[in-house]
Amino acid sequence: MGQARRGRPRKAGARSAKGRLILLPDRGNARVQARSQAFARFQGGRADQQVVDQIGRAWAAGLLDGFGQDPAILRDIGRRYGGLYWHEFATLAPKTGQLERRDRATASGASWHDNPGEYFARLDLLARDAGREAMAAMHGLCVDGWWFPDTNAPWIERLINSAVRDAGGHPLGELAVAADRARMAAAAAALGAMVDGRRH
Repeated sequence: MGQARRGRPRKAGARSAKGRLILLPDRGNARVQARSQAFARFQGGRADQQVVDQIGRAWAAGLLDGFGQDPAILRDIGRRYGGLYWHEFATLAPKTGQLERRDRATASGASWHDNPGEYFARLDLLARDAGREAMAAMHGLCVDGWWFPDTNAPWIERLINSAVRDAGGHPLGELAVAADRARMAAAAAALGAMVDGRRH
């Protein structure tokens, strides 16, 4: 008789009373955990799921508060606008490697009914009513950093550092100046114009 082959090796880790492996939640790498801990002081500790992009971190730090709108709605409309912007201008989006699927048609060459394109055009028109500076500030908050969600624009970073200091923490960089606060107010005006216009 031949010798039996050894089976699959047992996975390491804690086990339940029945011998099943206990799956621990994935908290992310050290950088993700540090970011979650940095924002734990904001929003009653509920902000950890929202700090994945620049506008989420701005919301978590309270930078969208005090503009006459629900800050979460401003955050969500900003995210929606950013996604629709890059849907509309897909040909301008960065391409990062040869292994990606190549687009066979241009974004403007679509012959079907484009509901996201119509929705973007409507939101864009509403945001433009807030003025050119507000539109530029809102793009800086919602569009420009879309492809690099782990980094903040310098003016956003300064505003977050000031919010950390105001909450009793220790900021790791420069603090906000009056121009940064004015830029955030302008961005919030454009976001608010989209929210108000969408309701009508």
